Amino acid sequence: MGLITIETPFNIDLEFMIAGFHKRFMAWLIDMIIICFYFYISYVFVSPLVEKNNTVGLLIALFAIILPVMFYQMVFELLMNGQTLGKKIVGIKIIDKEGKEPTIGQYITRWILCIGNLFVYLVPIFFLYALGNPFALISLLIINLPDILFISISKKSQKIGDLAAGTVVIDSRYKPNINETIYLEIEKKDYVPIFPQVMRLSDRDINGIRNLVKEKRPSKDAEMYMIEVAQKIKNVLGIESDLYPTDFLQQLLKDYNYFTTK
Repeated sequence: MGLITIETPFNIDLEFMIAGFHKRFMAWLIDMIIICFYFYISYVFVSPLVEKNNTVGLLIALFAIILPVMFYQMVFELLMNGQTLGKKIVGIKIIDKEGKEPTIGQYITRWILCIGNLFVYLVPIFFLYALGNPFALISLLIINLPDILFISISKKSQKIGDLAAGTVVIDSRYKPNINETIYLEIEKKDYVPIFPQVMRLSDRDINGIRNLVKEKRPSKDAEMYMIEVAQKIKNVLGIESDLYPTDFLQQLLKDYNYFTTK
């Protein structure tokens, strides 16, 4: 498993750990088991309806079995911040290649290009049959071979859908060194925040601010850049403050940590 670095707007690199192939496979396998279980249970209840009334039965089968199975991956990733049930259990997730949460369009693109998964999702019974049939299992592996190859050779272990959508699968349980996070201890128990507008900033913005102010003796260029950043933040958030840029940015960090940890 390797690390990838993503540059923030403040030219600060954030680190993420790429999800290992074994974790991705385990997540995929868990999702397949969940899908097949749902397919089997739904089929048991729907099949009698199909036999009694073809038109109504086919519509029920469409909405109760086919569509839920087909859209399982995309819907769960949209609702669970880049995770299916399998990914959640294993501890991996999808992020944008710039470190942000993927857009709806990125999720859809990734889903459409998961050719191997779509085939299995649309025909779960094939997967069940493949478990006891070596030839069917080989066919299943061949269908997923392009994605396996791309994961193996791409720098960020991206499959076809990831490359097209601009996404990366990371280990969500990876924790960087506490000194490299946005954490800033608040000493006063009766602390009163000054700038609630800080919650409009993202974690990436806060990371950049923290790295700007952590230098004990910044250079003149760094000080000038800090002044520019402080002024830009004031303009964006609509803040008026006479605090010195360094003190202002420190206050933002304290306020942010207050609101996110209370």
